[in-house]
Formats: sequence, C-alpha cells, structure tokens
Amino acid sequence: MRLLEQKGFIKRNPGKARSIQLTGPGEKTGAYDLINVPLVGAIPAGNPAFALECQEDVLPLSRRLFRGRDLFALRVKGDSMIGAGIFDGDLAVLSAGQEWSDGVIAAVVLNEEATLKRIFRVPRGLRLHAENPAYNDRIISEKSALTWRVAGLLMGTIRRF
Repeated sequence: MRLLEQKGFIKRNPGKARSIQLTGPGEKTGAYDLINVPLVGAIPAGNPAFALECQEDVLPLSRRLFRGRDLFALRVKGDSMIGAGIFDGDLAVLSAGQEWSDGVIAAVVLNEEATLKRIFRVPRGLRLHAENPAYNDRIISEKSALTWRVAGLLMGTIRRF
C-alpha cells in the first residue's frame, strides 16, 4: 500500500479505517497535466482536398501521451493510411513547426489542399506515400507549380469505438 501511495495511485488518511482513495496513475507526479489541443477541422487520408481550418472543439489531452509543441488535432477522412493503423474518423494529433525526417507521417499542405501521408525527401522534391496499396505514391517536384509545406508531424491518434 505504501508503494502505491508513493507512486500516486492511492491516497490514505493515517489513523482512519477504510480511508483509501484511488487517485489514478501518476497524479502525485503530475502525469495528468492536461493540455488543451484545438480540433481544427478535417484532413483527407486519400487524395488531397481543400483544407478547412476552423476550431471545432478543444480536446483535453495528457502531456504524457501526446508530446510536442504547438499541438493541434484533425479529423481523418479516408482510407489511405489504414496500413499505419489510421482509419476514417480517427483524430490525428499533430505537432506544428518541427523538423522532419524521412518516413514520418505528416499533414502536408499542397497549395490550399491538405493530405495525411508518410513523407520522404527525393532528389529535387518530395514523395507522399500512402499506407494503402490502392493509392499510388505522389511525387512533388521542385519544378512543379505546386507549393508545399509540412503543417504538422503525427504524434498519435485517438479512435472512438
């Protein structure tokens, strides 16, 4: 019981019978420090589509589960990332403004359209890779008329059943 109390799982009142209270893991150490993450719209996991950004809701999330700076969330629409375990209707939690490396999953904005894909640098451009064999890779060339930017890197997903 002493160890459970030290780890923040329970609280006890000394000298009182049956005074044990459940507190949740890590409450004593602040593991339940919540951050408010804005849900700012939807992102296609398929072909790029118009990216609509307006705050729909605020999600209170644990800092322990979702790390990163400038977190925001988008509702996933489509099936191009099912091989990575990201399904239609999931909430993708992303971190804005971070450096990225090959193979990360990111929200990519192409002109005014956005998509959620695994991204790779290629000579003179960017490759967008879907995690569903029904979708082909898309190469965005430096010489293309498309401008692109990485809006955020995937930190995790939330799924409702």
